[in-house]
Amino acid sequence: MKRIDQLTPTRFFGMLTVMFTHGMGGPYIQALNFFPLAPILFAGPVSVGFLYVLSGFVMAIVYYRPQEKFNVRGYWSARFVRVYPMYFLSFLLVCLYYYDTVAHVKPWKTLASVFLWQAWIPGYSLTFNIAAWSLSVEGFFYFLFPFFVVWAYRQSMKRLITLSLVLWFVSQVVHYTLWMLYWPDWNNFLVYFPLFHLNSFIMGVVGGIWFVSEAPKHQLASRTNSLVLLGTLVVIIIFLFLGALFPAQVPHWQQPMEGMVAPLLLVIILALALDTSRLSKVLSHKWLVTLGETSYALYIFQFPISWWYQRFLGSLHLADPDKVYGYTFLPIILIFALLMFLYVDYPIRNWLRNIVKNVRMPLLLLDLGIVALSIYVSFRLRFGADKEFNAYIRMAYAMFWSAFVIRLGAAIVLKSVRPAILDLPAKQMLRSVFLAVTAGSALIGLLMFSYFSLGWFENLPRSILLMDWGIVLSLSTLSRLAFQKLDLRRVMPVQADTA
Repeated sequence: MKRIDQLTPTRFFGMLTVMFTHGMGGPYIQALNFFPLAPILFAGPVSVGFLYVLSGFVMAIVYYRPQEKFNVRGYWSARFVRVYPMYFLSFLLVCLYYYDTVAHVKPWKTLASVFLWQAWIPGYSLTFNIAAWSLSVEGFFYFLFPFFVVWAYRQSMKRLITLSLVLWFVSQVVHYTLWMLYWPDWNNFLVYFPLFHLNSFIMGVVGGIWFVSEAPKHQLASRTNSLVLLGTLVVIIIFLFLGALFPAQVPHWQQPMEGMVAPLLLVIILALALDTSRLSKVLSHKWLVTLGETSYALYIFQFPISWWYQRFLGSLHLADPDKVYGYTFLPIILIFALLMFLYVDYPIRNWLRNIVKNVRMPLLLLDLGIVALSIYVSFRLRFGADKEFNAYIRMAYAMFWSAFVIRLGAAIVLKSVRPAILDLPAKQMLRSVFLAVTAGSALIGLLMFSYFSLGWFENLPRSILLMDWGIVLSLSTLSRLAFQKLDLRRVMPVQADTA
């Protein structure tokens, strides 16, 4: 299907309201902080809900193909390439910012952020990069999407619409009831837990399916479509006004993020997608589309860059660093996001696409989990007691991050995660695994010795390196043998049941 460019800039406009809600508008937005503009400019929660609905809509129009097999591996690989590299870069920026305290963060809290689990654990939701909780939610959506779409192949449009509305209604009732009873004690759970946002995504997916399968049958006059778009926008603005005027009576300002106005947001998306007026021509301008494409970098880097920039200004001993920050941060983050999209995000995506073609993703992800488990178990076996273990926590973190990168590279270069490895005879498969694990361990050992020589550690227990090598080799070998035994040699495309 032809790309719907007029939707792309809406991501950028939504992202601006999110940043304004986070207090990053500076004096540019303070001058407009009055009624009736303020409720619109600070509508970050509504924009988050909009982005979830839009995500589901776009996923559906790109991947809903009832006549074709759904390539699950291809879909998940595409999502990984699109989302994770920039996310991980932002995560590293936060780790570097807190380099003096990051070693004391609980290992499972760190791993939750690395593997995008943080939104599922209320106490971990805002760990490291505050904005990253929504990527954890999106990761959940991406995991479910292929299965929902394949199921949707066999359903009528009426049934899908009914399902989306029932899910939305039940979700709102449950969430609002819990909100009234347990806010603010359960605030991290009620605001960030992925299941509360699922209704928005599913509504977007169903809207996208309707757009693909039914919209061509229903031609709507351009003027009528424009009136629907304008009318729906007015209704949402009235809702925002009521929330500002009667905060005690209208649901809490965060509530729209959980999908409260998702049906209205879907109407706006559909109206824009169907629009053929001058509005769409304006929104489809290449510069506005490019701004829309930068929205992900803008979102994921807003806090790390803000923190680093404030630290930099503080080091300059300016008379009023806060004032300088207020006037300069918004232009700086906009330029930074644009440069990241053009010269980092886009090139990395193209590079990773070529790599992913030669990688069996389930094996790679399993290997990364083995890396984390091996280091934790190695240090626990070597030191045991918490006091002695905590004395080496800095070394454990240095070894973890080194292994995370080095073992990933060794597995790819030495082809221990290539698609055909599970089809090889056991001897050849084990040789490939042995070479990749041993080369990775050698490089990790060399790097850890360099850290020790620089004085980063007081001691370097070599037995840790040997135990880590043995655990990774054993688990990597067993995992591949298990894949072969269970005949999990390939992630087959999911196919709709046409019976």
